[in-house]
Amino acid sequence: MHFWLVNPFDPLPSDQGVRPMRYQMLVAELLRRGHTVTWLCSDFLHIPKVYRRTDTLPDLPAGLRAVLIHTRPYRKNVSLSRLLNHREYVVAVRRWMARNAPPDGIIVSYPLPEAALACLRYGRARGVPVVVDVQDIWPDEFLSLAPRRLRWAARLALTPMFRQSREVFTLAEHCIAVSQHYLRVVTARRGAPFPYRQVYYLGYEPSVADGDADEGLPDLLARGFTPETTNFVFVGTLGTTYDIDTLLEAARVIVADAPQVRFFIAGEGPMREAWESKARALGLHHVVFPGFLNITQLRALLSRSFAGLVTMRSNLYSIPNKPSEYMAFGLPLISSLKGELQQVIDSEPLGVSYEAQEVPSLVRALRRLIDDPAFAGLCRQRVRQVFAERFSARSVYPAYVNDLERICAPRAPVEEVAL
Repeated sequence: MHFWLVNPFDPLPSDQGVRPMRYQMLVAELLRRGHTVTWLCSDFLHIPKVYRRTDTLPDLPAGLRAVLIHTRPYRKNVSLSRLLNHREYVVAVRRWMARNAPPDGIIVSYPLPEAALACLRYGRARGVPVVVDVQDIWPDEFLSLAPRRLRWAARLALTPMFRQSREVFTLAEHCIAVSQHYLRVVTARRGAPFPYRQVYYLGYEPSVADGDADEGLPDLLARGFTPETTNFVFVGTLGTTYDIDTLLEAARVIVADAPQVRFFIAGEGPMREAWESKARALGLHHVVFPGFLNITQLRALLSRSFAGLVTMRSNLYSIPNKPSEYMAFGLPLISSLKGELQQVIDSEPLGVSYEAQEVPSLVRALRRLIDDPAFAGLCRQRVRQVFAERFSARSVYPAYVNDLERICAPRAPVEEVAL
């Protein structure tokens, strides 16, 4: 079968130095089974905020074709430039689909709502099954960025986007989500159960087993990494979604009586300069910002860290990429997430949960792992087991593709019976 994958954000297999994400791993499983895929993506990479290198496209695996759609760059995740980038992408996707023969099935990521709507209308007009893969809830996530006293005004301003979101999930018949919470939200928005619905977490490929964990170490050492210390690590986009301010305040308390502890905050983003300045002002020499890390550097960092930090600004109910990425390397979690991930973390246990934006709560969580080696060891053991069962790409994406094959299998024509 031939599939279209409509996703502007994730890295292609040919993108150099960028860790694989959901759709790269999904495509790998589709290709392994002999299917072909056309991936409609933006030429601008969302996480590092750079344009993709076109000279690497010949390195794409057999069976995968990439259609790079030119869009303008943006520096901030919440900005007019990003909205214009998305608009350019969706307009070009509509034009491309209109010029090409229909596939056997379409997988479209949500967000973007506009792209999902375009694919659903195309699929309905041409009888092509469309699977909407919900990775985030828009426009709900934008409300969390507004001050509480102004959320009514933000909700009013976002009314057209909420209307568009309802239309997406009213039209959708096949829905996959990265968490049970997301599935509940979009089911409520639809007003009825989807004919097909499933949850597949953000599976991650345990790359520590696939490469040399020492390869990126010299680069890390040059950036201030100290493998002999007790290292808490954060890896992500340094933007307003994450609460590094609270982490810095907690780090000041921790390192006062635990000098063996270090905090490594890896990534780029609009808040990096402000957070680095705050760390310097607080005299936090035990907090290091190594910048954006490629795959080999990331592997070296995570394989030598003590625990992974999921420091979200709000008590979100989602399950982002970070937990599964940390878990792939056996790292216990320090997490502010609520909902199903908190339940798993606390019950297994996989680490320690804390209340978002509360310094004392985060300090207690950090100290629980630092001061109780037996508990930290138990968490590390359970992390590896739970990852293999629920979050490993080797279990998530084969099951995902099984469902795609059933949904998109050609239907035999119904024979008319003469009466």
